[in-house]
Amino acid sequence: MEEARKFEEARLAGEAALAMAEKEKAKCKAAIEAAEAAKRLAEMEAHRRRQAELKAKKEADEKNRALDALAHNDVRYRKYTIEEIEEATENFEAHNKIGEGGYGPVYKGKLDHTPVAIKVLRPDAAQGKKQFQQEVEVLSCMRHPNMVLLLGACPEYGCLVYEYMFNGSLEDRLFRRGNTPPLSWRRRFTIAAEIATALLFLHQAKPEPLVHRDLKPANILLDRNYVSKISDVGLARLVPPSVADSVTQYHMTSAAGTFCYIDPEYQQTGMLTTKSDIYSLGIMLLQIITAKPPMGIAHHVGRAIEKGTFADMLDPAVPNWPVEEALSFAQLALKCVELRKRDRPDLGTVIVPELNRLRDLGSSSDSHGHGCQGNSGGYSSDGNTGANGRSSRSLLSADSQV
Repeated sequence: MEEARKFEEARLAGEAALAMAEKEKAKCKAAIEAAEAAKRLAEMEAHRRRQAELKAKKEADEKNRALDALAHNDVRYRKYTIEEIEEATENFEAHNKIGEGGYGPVYKGKLDHTPVAIKVLRPDAAQGKKQFQQEVEVLSCMRHPNMVLLLGACPEYGCLVYEYMFNGSLEDRLFRRGNTPPLSWRRRFTIAAEIATALLFLHQAKPEPLVHRDLKPANILLDRNYVSKISDVGLARLVPPSVADSVTQYHMTSAAGTFCYIDPEYQQTGMLTTKSDIYSLGIMLLQIITAKPPMGIAHHVGRAIEKGTFADMLDPAVPNWPVEEALSFAQLALKCVELRKRDRPDLGTVIVPELNRLRDLGSSSDSHGHGCQGNSGGYSSDGNTGANGRSSRSLLSADSQV
């Protein structure tokens, strides 16, 4: 009996040990499977990471190749040889000269079967070829629908190649040189908005704002469709500072017509800021609606508003001025020519929105008509257009309006 009990206990103990062994074996198997699963997961994660790293490296390599290609072959900037420039201008023949500015003469020519204007910087305006080339590359990248397009340059001889503007300068059109038809008030409001928008683009340039320094109707050019474009953008950066300053000083001490656009605070302090351009813009806006010379224009318009005779100041060649809108336009312009720059309105938040509003009023009652096409191209930095440009414009009747 005792032996049978002992045998039963031994059997039960054996079964318990066997069960325990099976349990441990199952635990071990589960642990091995878990380890293998973790290993597979780790391998998959490592594979994904390697793939992501390879993809990132490939994208970085492609980006660097693209940047290198742009740096070494910038399609936006064409380098011309002096031989190409000479051929385009017929060796700088006098009859191809269309303007003369503070930085040098301008010639009409043809490059790549395209009419162009070629500005030749005067000898003392020349600077290091490398710096000139760097600045041209920066300027050729700055593109705006209302900026004259810089097509290329000849760095060795300081020549700049611009798109040719068929309807000359805003100054010539306002004063109707060559007996061209007057610009309609709608076109004038549109031109004002275009100029302000392009100026805002310049003032928002990175890494630092680009101050035009020489904003005036002679430096606003008109294309075939009378779309306005600012010319001579960045020209002050392409020449040594002493030359740029001397050109500005020349304007201050030479013809009163150019002197009138210069910020009086700049004259006192020598500090040129974006608000200096706002002053020049204000004088130009007053000319756009009056077609009068700049000398004393702010005073005359201000007095006319006080006396209630503002309508008499508007360009009489335009018969249907919307006087209330023109008054709003004039009042904005007068704020721009405040003597202290801190009193002048902000370009982005005040000037551009108001000029856009006035432009939209004009475009709602569309009236375009036709204008004349001039030969001068209007590429003058000081408003002196070449004789060839003034004498050979095609004429239209004086009562038609652009």
